Order: sequence, then C-alpha cells, then structure tokens
Amino acid sequence: MPSKIRDIKRITQVVRTLLKHGFGRIIYDHGLKRYLPFHKQPFVYKKLPEDLPEKLRLVFEELGGAYVKLGQLLSLRSDLIPQEYCDEFRKLQDRVSPVYFDQIKKLIDASLGEAVFDEIKEKPLGSASIAQVHKAKLKNNKWVVVKVQRPFVKEDFETDIDIMYYIARKLQKKFKEFYPVAIVEEFENYTRNELNFVHEAKNIDRFHNIFLKDPHVKIPRVYWQYTTKNILVMEYLKGEKLSILKKEEFNHRKIAETIVAASVKQIFEHGVFHADLHPGNILVVDDEKISLLDFGIIGTLSSELRTLGLKLFVSLVDRDIDEIMSILLKIGEPSKETNLKFLKEDIENILNSWYDENLETTHITQVLYLLVNTCVKHKIKLPIDIILYAKSFLTAEGTCKFLVPDFNFIVAIQPHILRVLQKENTPQKIISKFVKKSQKLADAVLKIPGETFELLEKLKSGRFSFDLEDTDIKHLGMDINLSSNRLSIAIIVAALVISGAMLAELKPQYAGYSLISIFCLTFAAIMMASLVISIHREGNQRFDPHRKV
Repeated sequence: MPSKIRDIKRITQVVRTLLKHGFGRIIYDHGLKRYLPFHKQPFVYKKLPEDLPEKLRLVFEELGGAYVKLGQLLSLRSDLIPQEYCDEFRKLQDRVSPVYFDQIKKLIDASLGEAVFDEIKEKPLGSASIAQVHKAKLKNNKWVVVKVQRPFVKEDFETDIDIMYYIARKLQKKFKEFYPVAIVEEFENYTRNELNFVHEAKNIDRFHNIFLKDPHVKIPRVYWQYTTKNILVMEYLKGEKLSILKKEEFNHRKIAETIVAASVKQIFEHGVFHADLHPGNILVVDDEKISLLDFGIIGTLSSELRTLGLKLFVSLVDRDIDEIMSILLKIGEPSKETNLKFLKEDIENILNSWYDENLETTHITQVLYLLVNTCVKHKIKLPIDIILYAKSFLTAEGTCKFLVPDFNFIVAIQPHILRVLQKENTPQKIISKFVKKSQKLADAVLKIPGETFELLEKLKSGRFSFDLEDTDIKHLGMDINLSSNRLSIAIIVAALVISGAMLAELKPQYAGYSLISIFCLTFAAIMMASLVISIHREGNQRFDPHRKV
C-alpha cells in the first residue's frame, strides 16, 4: 500500500479517474474503494464498459505523465496485451501545457550556468510529459535545441510507478494468463532510460555516425559539453514536419523513397533503428533531406537477428511459406502450448490471403506484422526488438502512403534489399562464414568419438580390468577415425561445390567461367574421387587397416 502522503493523493486521483470512465468493477473487486470520498462510494458499479480499450486510453490521457508513456509502450507490445488495446493506445498523444519559462531558465542556469547561451526563446518548440524543448543561441552564434527535463518529473514518475506496482499486484492475483507486474517492471526499466538524457544523446550520436555521409539524411549532432542527465543540447535543424507539410511543397515521392532507403540502411546494415518513423517524427530540411526526431524508442538487432530479419523479408517477397515458418521458429522460442501444425495453418492463411490479392497495392509490412502477432497468438516468445523491427517497417510504409497514396513499398524496397544481399555475399564474407561454419562442424565431428577416446584413455591408465590388447577396441577406434575423416571430407566437398556455384560470375574468368569457381569445383572433384575410392575399397582385405594391427 502506498505510504507516502504524495502517493495517497495521486492514487486517489487515479481511482477517481477510473470511476469516471466506468471502471467501478476494478475498483470494487480489488479493494480500491477506500480511496474514494464517502459520498462517491455508493456509485461504484460492478459492470465494466463495453468499449474497454477506448475507455482505458481515456484514463491514461487524463492522468497524463507516466500513464501516457505506459500506454505508448504497450501499443508496441502485442505479445503482452490484446491487439485491440495496442491499436487504441497508438492514439495516445504526449502533449501537456508548457512549464513557465522562468522555471526552465532556472533549471538551465543551475545545470550549465548563465554564460552558455546568448539567447533562449521563451516560446517552446514542444512540450511533453518528460521534457520541454526550446531554441537557443550559443555564444558563437550557433542556434541549438535545448531539451530540458520538467521540474519534479523524476519524483512524479517514481510516485506513479509505485502506484502502478500497487495496482498491478492486486490485478495479478486474479489474472493468471496476464502479467501486469511484469509489464510494470519493463515499463520502469524503459522509463529509467528515458529520464536520463545521456542515454538519448548516445542514441542520437549513433544515428549521426550512421548517416554522416548520407546525402539525403541529416541527423543533428550532440553538444556533449552542454549535455547532462537533465539537459540535452543538440544542433538546430530548420525544417517542416511531414505531418504539417503542404502538398505543393517538395517532391513527396522522393522523400518517401528516402525513408525506405533510410529504414533498410538502419535495420539491415547497422542493426540499430528508429522504431517510430511516423510523420510527426520526420523533419524535411535543406532541399528535401530528411531528419529524424525523438530517439526515445530505438531497436537493436544482433548480427544473427539481422540476418534472419533479412531472410524473412526476402522469403515474404519470394512466397516461400516453408522458409518463413522455419525463420520464425529460429527467431522465437516455442512454448509447450505451441502447436506447430496450427501455427503453419495460420501462417499459410495469412500468406495465401495476401498472395490472392494485388501485390502492387497490398501492404507487405502489414503481413509482416500479422506474422509477428500470429507467433504471439501461438505462445512463441519473440525478442522485443523483432516486434520493433516489424513495427518500424509498418510505420515507415504508412508514412510513405501518407505522402504518396499509390506508393509501392515492395518495388521501392527491392533495390535496397538486393544491395544489402550483394554486400552480404562478397567473397571475403563467404570465406569468413565458411571458416566459422567449418570450425563449428569440426568441433561437432570431434565430439562424436570423444567419449570413446576418453574410454580408451581410462583403459590405458589401468582403471579398467579389460585386456588392452583386445583388437576389437583398437578396431573400433580405427573405424571411428576413418568415419570421422570421411565425414570431414564430405563436408568440405559440399562446401566447395556450394562456394563454386555461388562464385560462378566472379572475375577473373577463363572461357566464361570464374577461375575461383573452377578451382573450387576441381578440388572438390579430386576429393570426391578419393572419397569414392576409399568407400569402394572398404571390406577388401588388401586394403583393410585392421590386418596391419
């Protein structure tokens, strides 16, 4: 139970707001009635409203602060809450009345001193529950953006998180398949990062480096000498948000194509991406360049997840249902409740429905998002960053359609995907991957006879009373060695054949064939011949190694 006076006041406000929007049943069932005034307690109804998702969104909007942030986070987590709630929470807008400029000025002066800025514009560029943004001029006449954390925001969030835990624990006792405490724990971790502006500054720096030489995307640079946990100072970029861009301004199709290229570059080349590319988070600057805003929701993909994500996207375009099923099972972790047969049926229904329609007009990213939701439905645990990956593409395509209603996302993304695939298939990377695979296979092969050799060592040490001269044991060791060697040769032959085929068009060439390809296939043929001869001689006493023992 919240013990602080501040908590009592806030939880009273929370309970009153729940009652106002029809959540009397929740108040009654979970012992929250005591936080209502005596004259309102008789009006606690036990019936819940029919439009629960919308009513809950209204509760979050009215409470503001941490509750708006919680709703925004949950809008991404279809693996934790039903899809209809996710859709409703996407409508949440984090807009609050600005703090008086005098308070903001005091906070800036207290953190940075009075001698940093020549001028600070009183009218804020934006105002949200965590921070307020102002335009300012440095002593060197450069204009910057100053993001200032609102007064008492940390204390307010601590209070709201305490209340969330209190209510979540009460709900936890009733809901067995729903985990409200886990949701609050994740939200707390998420909020801690957002309340530290150094964390956001690092994200901006990463994107600044990714797009440093890109002629179409400009990311503001961070002024680290003026950045603290409570204040973030970055380069000011003059431009217009896509959400308010006039139709006659700029080339909308070119901007949409830039968004597609930027999405592929972030996700598949660098593994770090902006997960919320809606029109309000994209600025058009300097001759149709774009700049990204609000780096609060960032996804990261490991090299393995990046490769699987790329394969998943390619498999969708190629209509390879079996490969899609295989990739999804590699990305996620099936549970005991997962029925693979039903999962495949649902995937086939989604894909067949899509393929039966016009691929030129259908949203491929919507299909990608449906596949993710299908995995969630079948109790397959997915990494949060894969969910963000699907949402990032879905939002990016939606923004492109907002700019150009007939925009074809599949056609626009194909050349960028092909470029990434070509980059992934350079000879150096093939050799590197081959060496890594070979090492793993070699390790696996060595483990096969490992226990047998351990047994032989024990026998030699005299810890067993068997006769060490027993030729059967020696023959067993020789047979294992022979089989292991044949298996290794077969693996190398297969790798050489695959490499030869993949490098068939690589220069230099002779008679229209790649020299590297010719070498791989020739060497594979020689090794294959030796393997066939070895197998053919097996059982012939003349070549039987057992006779030489």
